[in-house]
Amino acid sequence: MLYPIVASLLRGMVLFLNLYSWLIVIDAAFTLFTKPKDGSTRLKQVLREMTDPINNVSRKLLQKFGATLMPIDISPMLSLIFLWVLSGLFRNLSHRYYELFL
Repeated sequence: MLYPIVASLLRGMVLFLNLYSWLIVIDAAFTLFTKPKDGSTRLKQVLREMTDPINNVSRKLLQKFGATLMPIDISPMLSLIFLWVLSGLFRNLSHRYYELFL
């Protein structure tokens, strides 16, 4: 009887990870398509505060491998790959739990 609850929680996590992925994409787009002289808006600050926790982990990982000499920050791409893999794992687990319930 606990299977549908766990499956619903996993689907909720998939939805959250998908939304968080879009926040990372939007933040990266702001970084690419705005000029430094434009200044920092409140929206850019909020996006940066929300996406920096996972992007900082990716940056530290890239520093360990010596990838800090690149002219482009690829930490958002690494974060997205991690989130997509985790989302796929949760999606597959939720399908398995629904199959156990049926």
